[in-house]
Amino acid sequence: MGKLAIRQLREHPVLNFASEELQAVSESYAEESAATSKQWIIGTWSDCERHLSAVPFDPAAAKPVWPWQREAEGDQEHAEYTYPDDAYVILRGEDVIILAGHNERAALYAVYAYCKEEFQLEWIYPGEAAVHVSRQAYSLEREQACKADRSAIQIPSMRRRGFVYENLKDEPYLLAVVDWLAKNRINELFMTFMLWEELGSALAPELAKRGIALTLGGHSMTFFMPELMEKKQLDYSDLSWQPGVIAGIVQYCGKVPQLARLSLWPEDAAIADNEAEKKRFLSGYIRFTERIKEALGAAGIEIEVEHIAYNAGLSWDMLELLDGVEASDRSDVLFAYWGRDYSKQWSYKDSRAEDARAVRALKRWTKTAAEKNRNMCVFEYYSDHFMLSPLFPALPGRIYDDMALFKQLGIDSIVNLVVPGSGAGDGYSWKWAQGYNSYLFARCAWDDRDEAALEDYWQYAPASERAFLRAAVDRMGCKLARLTQYNFPLFPARVVDVKQLAAPVSEAGAISAELIELEAEVQSMLVRLRDGTGTGLEPFMMYFNHLSATLEELSREWADKGEHG
Repeated sequence: MGKLAIRQLREHPVLNFASEELQAVSESYAEESAATSKQWIIGTWSDCERHLSAVPFDPAAAKPVWPWQREAEGDQEHAEYTYPDDAYVILRGEDVIILAGHNERAALYAVYAYCKEEFQLEWIYPGEAAVHVSRQAYSLEREQACKADRSAIQIPSMRRRGFVYENLKDEPYLLAVVDWLAKNRINELFMTFMLWEELGSALAPELAKRGIALTLGGHSMTFFMPELMEKKQLDYSDLSWQPGVIAGIVQYCGKVPQLARLSLWPEDAAIADNEAEKKRFLSGYIRFTERIKEALGAAGIEIEVEHIAYNAGLSWDMLELLDGVEASDRSDVLFAYWGRDYSKQWSYKDSRAEDARAVRALKRWTKTAAEKNRNMCVFEYYSDHFMLSPLFPALPGRIYDDMALFKQLGIDSIVNLVVPGSGAGDGYSWKWAQGYNSYLFARCAWDDRDEAALEDYWQYAPASERAFLRAAVDRMGCKLARLTQYNFPLFPARVVDVKQLAAPVSEAGAISAELIELEAEVQSMLVRLRDGTGTGLEPFMMYFNHLSATLEELSREWADKGEHG
């Protein structure tokens, strides 16, 4: 395909990039013989209203209107409806295709969505070529749904959809991640100040031309207070140190392009276990974030500020909103519960005691945030090789169940933490292993149906082994996820950290039995895989070989632990 007839309705860096991407993807994936007299129009909804007529797309209407006008104004139910910023639409006329978004970033999403549909593509892994998605893999129901939705406005299920990187000093990979984020309709990159200081100059222009928002923060207090010993918790009720630190934060934030939010957390350490300190700490920390918000506003820096509710060191008093602690009417809330059992649904009725307690805390924070007109965001660990360990599980069902629960609670914001795995020297790629969960997270955040997303992902696997691999990975994921139930009782160790456990472990027998069962199952899967054929089998083989070697070693260590304490 030669040069497309692209009409860009307005000059803007993100719209410019959207036009370039439409041309580039078309050149890469369209058939060489393809020829067309169509015109592609790219812009925002307001650009369309200003420069175009809606007549070709709704000729039967008494008053021709655009779809976003019709759905917003056409009936009483939607009369006051406001579309999310990232909503977009693809409109097809006889000789024109309009790719339009509520904002510029959404117009880029429309371009990628058009390319996915037109050329049958999915961008599964950062830095890898797009996967061709076979039309034959689609069910009739899905084909009909796609046709019915082609002129419908696409709306994200989650307004805020982010990925969090705290310490991954890998510039080439993170550049590929930024490209992947946009192609998978993720609108936020969250980094620590330390990581941004090292890689920000390379990442900033790539974020800007895609319109991806940046959040800075995390456990970054040592960045502004080098004298602070790591893991030492600050006294946030002490105002003596705060003006200078806040001034440094404001000065730094004023120089960061694309910065949309500050999310600065306490150190990753528990607080003193007494009632006075519990309330004093949480109140002081929340007020600290409010002072930052006030100082940023005074400097003309209009960004969001949030505080975290997080059980550092398993401290419930840093996660729960305690009686007598006043919630903020200026800072948003980021809820991060560490230690969850990922083998079970996270719901009040079906959870273990600790998880049920965390859900009650989540509900209370959500209710209070709504009353204070503040945003509530959930911080999840679906791609975290520390929380989930090198025995890393696929979590498709859990991700979809969670998002359904969050929507039910009225939560429309979620971020997903990516933590690297340590190199085991067995060819295992943590980047590849966590990619399944990351891809499904991105799809689920747009309320894409689970079966459609799963069908698309598994086009990545060789066709001859696809059904077996999907069943094997998901079956192992369910069983490996059971090991996360021991994160709480073994803290700060995990099942894979048996050598760090000096004292006897009451769960040793149960853990040993689970590992033996897992090892046998992986071995049977490897026997089947070694007879497999087809290009693309290698990463799956490396994953199962890694599981086999890790489980074999851990089984011996836990058996010894059970015998000798």
